[in-house]
Amino acid sequence: MTFLIQWRQRNLIPILRHAQSARKRVQRGVAQSEQAWQDEARDIMRGIGGAAIIGVPLVYTREVWEIATTFGRQEIFLLVFWGSLVCFGFSLFSGFRKDSGVAAAAKDAVESIAIGVLLAIALLFLLGVVDMQTSLVEAVSRVAVETVPLAMGASVANTQFGSDDNSEDDSGESNDSALREAGFAAAGALIFAASIAPTEEVALIAERLNPLGIAGIALFSLLLTCGMIFVADFTGGDKRRGAKGVLQSPLGETVLAYAIALIVAFVCVAYFHALSPLPNPYPMIALTVVLALPASVGGAVGRLIV
Repeated sequence: MTFLIQWRQRNLIPILRHAQSARKRVQRGVAQSEQAWQDEARDIMRGIGGAAIIGVPLVYTREVWEIATTFGRQEIFLLVFWGSLVCFGFSLFSGFRKDSGVAAAAKDAVESIAIGVLLAIALLFLLGVVDMQTSLVEAVSRVAVETVPLAMGASVANTQFGSDDNSEDDSGESNDSALREAGFAAAGALIFAASIAPTEEVALIAERLNPLGIAGIALFSLLLTCGMIFVADFTGGDKRRGAKGVLQSPLGETVLAYAIALIVAFVCVAYFHALSPLPNPYPMIALTVVLALPASVGGAVGRLIV
């Protein structure tokens, strides 16, 4: 019996301790990996948010669509090249991450361009500016022209809209805060929507859309709103995530913010386009959903100010 006890102390106990230590290392590694993925998702969403804030109005500009078709390969290359240099400069002095140096700035610039390309493709296809009937050369030209301002917006997102960990806790004023946030969301939505609503591009886009396209724009607007408010970790993000109540939850606040954007878009459409939902509501619905996309971006910006 004494021999077994001594053998256990010499062999079994060290093995168990080693196993426990290895398990703790694995758990720390998993936690660090999860944190790294969360940080990457936040950085990317912050870039998408900045790109949407700065670049979405240009996506609704027909002159930009048309001028893109006049560019040759050399002009497109130079445009993207100079845009990449500007993104590199922004990233060098700000950047998505805390890393500094030329290598980190180059990495951020490449990520900004990638965000601009993917967001330009998504928006142009959703809005029907580029479809399966569009020639490859024309599609590439339009995507390239829209990519540059979107990428620039992604590059400056971190410095202009960075998180603020020192935001004050106003949980005791939830009702007043919710009303104030709704007011700022409506104001931001109105600023973005009113600047686009009078243009004929809204009507041109709405005419091209089928019900599935309208549903796609609405879903994209909801996801973009949720990402900008809760994922991108802009100013006041910690306070927003810690707030309690149905309307303060990610789902409730996203739906409320988009509902405000729809209302603002509906009013702008009714005013600037002199349309009525009767007897045929489809044109009104299409115009409202199309305009609600930039309105939702503006509403998210208004929410971030609070």
